[in-house]
Amino acid sequence: MYQVRYLRKVRKVLDNLSLPDFRRIDRRIQALRKTPRGRGCKKIGEDIYRVKVGRFRIIYHVDDEQQLIRIGKIDRRREDTYKDVEDLFR
Repeated sequence: MYQVRYLRKVRKVLDNLSLPDFRRIDRRIQALRKTPRGRGCKKIGEDIYRVKVGRFRIIYHVDDEQQLIRIGKIDRRREDTYKDVEDLFR
């Protein structure tokens, strides 16, 4: 099972979500621990993926060697949601 780590900005987003949104996103992140490239994920960069959770998008990086998922962004779908996603994980 993969470990999950969050970038600092992501923790702030999670803290400000409504409880129903937080629960749905948390369930999806827990599912990623078992299957990081599961149903509904889309590759958007080198080892960078996104999944939809309602109106939100979770953008994450998968490191198979370390069995690690780094959550880089949780955001509502907007024009700039996917802008500079490669830079999130540098």
